[in-house]
Amino acid sequence: MGTLVQGFRRRAGLTQREVADLAGLSVAGLRDVEQGRVTRPRVSTLRKLGDVLGLSRVELGELLREAGSEQTTGGGVRVEVLGPLRVLADGDLVDPGSEKQRTLLALLALSPNTPVGRDTLVDAIWGDQPEHGTVDLLQSRVSRLRRRLRADPESGSISSARGGYQLKVAEGQHDLLVFRRLVARARHVREEGELTEACGLFAEAVGLWRGEPLEGLSALESHPIVVALVREYRAVVVEYAGAASDLGRYQEVLPLLQRVAEADPLHEAVHARLMIALAGSGQQAAALDVFDTLRRRLAGELGADPGPELTTAYQRVLRQEVARPEFAPVSAHRQLPLDTADFSGREAELATLRQGLRAIDGGTAVGIALIEGMAGVGKTRLAVHVAHQLLAEGRYGDCQLYVDLHGHSDRPPADPAAVLASFLRLLGVPGEAIPPSLEERASLYRDRVYGRDVLVVLDNAASEDQILPLLPAGPTNLVLVTSRRALALDGARTLPLDVFTPAEARELLVRVVGAKRVEGEPEAARRVAELCGWLPMAVALAARRLQSRPTWTVADLAARLRETGDRLDELAAGSRRLRAVFELSYQALETEERRLFRLLGLHPGADFTPESVGALAGLNPARTRWLLDRLVDENLVTVVTRDRYRLHNLLAEYARGLARDSEPEPARRAAITRVLDFYLHTAARATHLIYPGKEVDLAGAAPVHGPVMPDREAAKRWLEAERPCLIAAVSLAAGQGWPTHAWQLTRCLRAYLYLYGYSHDHDWVHTHEAALSAATAARDEAGEAHTRSDLAAAYLHHGRAADARAQFLRAIDLHRARGERELEAASLNALGLLCHRAGEFPEALRLFRSALDTGDARLESAVAANLGATQAVLGRLDDAVDRYRHSLVVSRRAGDADGESGALADLGDAWRRLGRHREAIEHLRNAVELAESHGLPPRIAYARHRLGNTYRETGRFDDALTNLNESLRIVRAVSGPATESEVLIDFGAVHRDIGDLLTAADLVEAGLRVAINRGERYQQARALNELAELHRCAARAGLAQDYWRRAFALFDELGTPEAAELRDFTGEVWSASSVA
Repeated sequence: MGTLVQGFRRRAGLTQREVADLAGLSVAGLRDVEQGRVTRPRVSTLRKLGDVLGLSRVELGELLREAGSEQTTGGGVRVEVLGPLRVLADGDLVDPGSEKQRTLLALLALSPNTPVGRDTLVDAIWGDQPEHGTVDLLQSRVSRLRRRLRADPESGSISSARGGYQLKVAEGQHDLLVFRRLVARARHVREEGELTEACGLFAEAVGLWRGEPLEGLSALESHPIVVALVREYRAVVVEYAGAASDLGRYQEVLPLLQRVAEADPLHEAVHARLMIALAGSGQQAAALDVFDTLRRRLAGELGADPGPELTTAYQRVLRQEVARPEFAPVSAHRQLPLDTADFSGREAELATLRQGLRAIDGGTAVGIALIEGMAGVGKTRLAVHVAHQLLAEGRYGDCQLYVDLHGHSDRPPADPAAVLASFLRLLGVPGEAIPPSLEERASLYRDRVYGRDVLVVLDNAASEDQILPLLPAGPTNLVLVTSRRALALDGARTLPLDVFTPAEARELLVRVVGAKRVEGEPEAARRVAELCGWLPMAVALAARRLQSRPTWTVADLAARLRETGDRLDELAAGSRRLRAVFELSYQALETEERRLFRLLGLHPGADFTPESVGALAGLNPARTRWLLDRLVDENLVTVVTRDRYRLHNLLAEYARGLARDSEPEPARRAAITRVLDFYLHTAARATHLIYPGKEVDLAGAAPVHGPVMPDREAAKRWLEAERPCLIAAVSLAAGQGWPTHAWQLTRCLRAYLYLYGYSHDHDWVHTHEAALSAATAARDEAGEAHTRSDLAAAYLHHGRAADARAQFLRAIDLHRARGERELEAASLNALGLLCHRAGEFPEALRLFRSALDTGDARLESAVAANLGATQAVLGRLDDAVDRYRHSLVVSRRAGDADGESGALADLGDAWRRLGRHREAIEHLRNAVELAESHGLPPRIAYARHRLGNTYRETGRFDDALTNLNESLRIVRAVSGPATESEVLIDFGAVHRDIGDLLTAADLVEAGLRVAINRGERYQQARALNELAELHRCAARAGLAQDYWRRAFALFDELGTPEAAELRDFTGEVWSASSVA
């Protein structure tokens, strides 16, 4: 240290007397310092010497380090790891010994006052080839170190602690601890606006570094702690450079930045600060060369573009906006970040935002626009884009200020006082003129911008308290605020930002990837955007991946996103990662909020209610609702409708990963069990309300808190709202070890699916198949029997007759073996319906008769109606009427609106066939009215189909077309007793009657195709017969005869009365006159 002071004095050309007089010291005291007799002078003394000798901050830091002025006085151990390992004991340099001894001491020194486990020490010292008895060897080496450090065995500097050892050292005796303390103080004073003092502290901190941490110890070169230390040092250098640049002291940090940039040639923040320092030092060309070199390096090595910080620095240098020291204090009014070249979409939001801003014009208050939304939705991009639009229009040209408030960041939220100090300096206020208090700074700030066209962008805001001091007050001022939180700002125009529309997502893909690739694979492009959840940042990252990988097709990326176990890992480009953005939002939550968010990843289905989430989390609905609203405020959860919430699918995937990593497996399974119990018991209660039946024993426990369902309508609304979640619950239960929940859920919901026409839904086929696999694997015969019957019904509605028949037969055998007569009869009835549609009428009659007399009124009504329908097709109308009347009586007695409407429609159709049209119309209208009043779409279609046929026979063709058209619309949307083929055929017949032969032919041919695909042989025969009539009307006698012959053959095979009616038309001779 003495040599350093002497060297600095001689460089300054001063004598000892001159230095002593200027610094207020004695000549003898200065002489003692230079000659080494005083080794630890006071910090104040060294600072005075630094001022007199004109030392830079780095030189002063080096002097302070050499003097040991930040150490505690007295004996003990001093440790230095910020360079080659150095240890002093009572002032003497200690040689730790061998390489292994040095490694051991270095590991302990990297974590001062913190236990280091034996396993960690052994792995680092001996690696993959530990010697025999390594624990004893380790203990022996620790003992040697203690002796070399001359420590007291009882309370020495190395002590045993929790399965390992720790190095005890005072804060001032370890250079890493000193470094961190100085940095913390520097950050604090910088936030207070004291940049000069902050620079001094930063200089002292970086001056402690003598090279790479533990330089020369090859065993620890890549150790995570060493790597993290280097990263920490470079981040501090960036902060130091920022503070120095704000003061215009570029030369002070330029050599330091050049050294760090050389050591880390891809560190964008360091290079950005280096560019500013070069430009501020008058080296404009060199600054631009730094950018160009790094840009090429990023593209070549990482396939990435320069990030926003580097690009902003480049633009400032290019526009010569970096102030030179001679022009300090700085006055920089153009602070907007670059607009995004590939900005796309958001036309509606831009229009809304601009309209809101126009409404503000002419007022007396400051204009405030708040853009809020979830992470990655593009809030900052939109705010910056609209700001540049306003600037291009000549508005707010006086000044534009921008600040990232770090509301969601790995850094603490920005202090409003520090932000105001920065703003005031940018507005030309000298540092010494900036007042100390927040209120005074806010007042001066408002005064400086009042009456000027000033635009302020407050990005990534944390809270109202953070924003309020930063709001100007003038009507010519505009503030754009972005936040992930829902903020309450008086007078603000709030714009909630949602995900992209498909068109906007495609536009962004085209802008980044190119029209040729995107338009060449439009479906794959849409699939990529869909797998990104339409989230702008996710779509942009996916686009960047495609852009940097020209050999990939769009379909390749879609496949990767679809097949990966974690889409978040795929949605990354360069240093930008979607997971990191989500992580910041998650870390901002309180403990209870974090737990609920994690558990939402386990919830079946895309949306949820306080009741279902409460069951999942084991909370009451009121507490759950409060927590969900907190997540809504954080824009992690969105509100769908009143008391219904949704989690974006990528956030749901992120939450699932958190639950997997953070929740113990027993806790996860308990949560899933609770939510499956909730859905099973609540679905059973709702189904019982809309279709009362026998109570059954259910798995699990009934929920303590469930939805209020006072009546049938409330139950139906709950089932409608929860249908996607119920589908997901079955899949979850079947796939993850709850087989009983899976099959009981499908069984509970069967009546609902049938009554409201959802049996055709492909999702339900898949869930029934999953439930059957789960029940079979669990050897659950009851579950297998129930699920086979339910799956067969789903197959039947999908036209998979052969699959349905196989499942029905197996279900019948299982129910019969278990003595379940009612369930057996239900399957026999369903199999009979299959045979009826296939034209196997004798077998259908046999099955229906075998399903009679079960004691279940609803089943009895359904069997009687089906038996009557088969008898009617065979021409036995009197028997059919008797069956229909019986069905009507039984269904009314049971309060079965579905059965009653069906029986009324069947009776009406029978009266039509018997020519009693008035009675037919009356019955059919009653059937429609009853079905509509109970909201039963399949029964509405069934009755309207038959009503349309009746109107046709009475010549009321408009009424016939109206009813048949409505029936066709419903049967194409839902499944039910009316088949699409028969409605199409009868609809075509009406068009033939009114002379529209082309439409009639299209409809009947469509009906024929449906009948063939579904194996409905009776409807095939009816379609052929109607096509023959059409050809007869068109005077195509040969074709008519051919179709009649084919129809006759089918009718004859099926044994229906139509065969006799057509017999005369199938002779060998067919005269044109008879056809006409």
